[in-house]
Amino acid sequence: MSSPVDANRNAIIRSRRLRNGNLRTETARRDDGAFKASVTTNKTGTTRFSLTSEGGLVTRLTGRQARTLFRLLARHYDATDKSVEPVISSR
Repeated sequence: MSSPVDANRNAIIRSRRLRNGNLRTETARRDDGAFKASVTTNKTGTTRFSLTSEGGLVTRLTGRQARTLFRLLARHYDATDKSVEPVISSR
């Protein structure tokens, strides 16, 4: 079992256009058992967020719900003087 420092060292966040024209941004190359997240926006602009936990539990949010969660986290990190920027990378 890998230590927390080594966990998901090769993980990335990638965006890609699917065959049906939807845009998908997702975590990739995560360690076995690690949570996975994805956001998909279809051609009409509807966005869905999915988070799959280590145990396989799937949580789905609408785009509006996901944006609220993002704003909550951004406000929290701002209050702790931690930047959100390292989380948002084009890597």
